[in-house]
Amino acid sequence: MRASGVSRLLLAACVAAGLGTPCPASGSDAPAPARRGGPLTDPPGPLVGVKIYEPVADTGALLGEWSRLGIDTAFVAPAFESGDFVAAARRRGIRTLLIVPVFYNPEYLAAHPDAWAITGRGERAKQEWVEFVCPSREDYRQRRLEEAVGLLEKHRPDGLSLDFVRHFVFWEKVGPEARIGPLDTTCFCRHCLARFERDTGVAVPGDAGATTTDAARWLLANETDAWTRWRAALVTSWVSDLVREARRVEPDVVVGAHLVPWGRRDYDDGLLRVAGQDVEALGRLLDYVSPMCYAHMLRREPSWIARVAEEFARRTDVPVLPSIEVARSYREEELDDAFFAAALRAALAPPSDGVVLWSWPRLAESPSRREILLRRGR
Repeated sequence: MRASGVSRLLLAACVAAGLGTPCPASGSDAPAPARRGGPLTDPPGPLVGVKIYEPVADTGALLGEWSRLGIDTAFVAPAFESGDFVAAARRRGIRTLLIVPVFYNPEYLAAHPDAWAITGRGERAKQEWVEFVCPSREDYRQRRLEEAVGLLEKHRPDGLSLDFVRHFVFWEKVGPEARIGPLDTTCFCRHCLARFERDTGVAVPGDAGATTTDAARWLLANETDAWTRWRAALVTSWVSDLVREARRVEPDVVVGAHLVPWGRRDYDDGLLRVAGQDVEALGRLLDYVSPMCYAHMLRREPSWIARVAEEFARRTDVPVLPSIEVARSYREEELDDAFFAAALRAALAPPSDGVVLWSWPRLAESPSRREILLRRGR
């Protein structure tokens, strides 16, 4: 009964996307299907994208420099919604993908303090600037869907790029040897616990649910697999809804997602267990996936980027676009030109389908890194 309940939720997420069959489990040993192309690989060749979060004074000069550098795709934050940017970029042959933050929403939480995701310790899902909304709030889901549709209708970009579409974790500060405690994951609020019971048929015994932490401990000790799969299916259902609504407005719109750059061996399958991102299921809904391979930030070697891209390519049949950082973040040690060049080469190595640079302001202030990009790291 419990397994069938989880399967029902997985089936619902997949059927909503027109897949017809349940998404396979993350641990499936089935071979990856043949990779498919799509609008991001037409014309053929590696995509070169850049993330930009704030408007600039001279859009024409910006687009001209991007064309010189071979940047063909802009990942644009909501704050960059100024009037004619999308049209101007299209005239220069540059795609625009509007970034849609899903569960990260400090403004919403300030106005709706009951909407926080809750950790197994009974605490709000907050660490420094990272603040997450509970994924079971249907009123919030409807609001986010309407906002995404509104962006499409207003700006008519080439696509949407879903960000923070996962459960709470400040993964940017998780080092190679770190351990993520199960009680530090989310969401164990009353809405999620009630939804889990309704979807799976698994009920936390009354004497085990006196507090949030008691309920979390019981679930993690007795129903780990059901809980893990249900959390991932919940994220998948959000992506399914967002894709469906986007394509209702614009059938040919590109929809992809930023993913945490963890493989199955990282943090006890932390991508599924902690972040709740099921690569196989998401790959069947999206047009591309973009693991955020910030090697310097995460204290990894540049070669690690290629290994991440290779694993994601094995697990899904859509284009894999590793995102790499241009300058240091969360570390005192500098990210030098040699590291950036090596990271760029690793990100562009097959089977990667391109690279996304985080972010333009840091690239704009470094002539040497722009030259490295022009040479594609050579």
